[in-house]
Amino acid sequence: MQRISINISECETVDDFYGILLTSLDAPVWHGRNLDALWDSITSDINNVMPPYSIEVSVGTELSQSVAVLLPRVKALFDEAREQEHIEVEFKVG
Repeated sequence: MQRISINISECETVDDFYGILLTSLDAPVWHGRNLDALWDSITSDINNVMPPYSIEVSVGTELSQSVAVLLPRVKALFDEAREQEHIEVEFKVG
């Protein structure tokens, strides 16, 4: 399984987070920055990075409120894709 490491310690906004995540997935520039668009991209062949892969997220000491709220939702989305769509993707925050 391909391991992708991203560091979001400098993210101040949700847009910053999506910028880092989508770059790591080599998503197209027109990719939406929301959970629905992320679902579409990890369950199809929109991105240039294809499953199986594991995204390991380095957080740092503090996150903005908006990014802190988003992270568990993104993890749940990846978990649901793995369970329902049988896609080998993981999202780990550490």
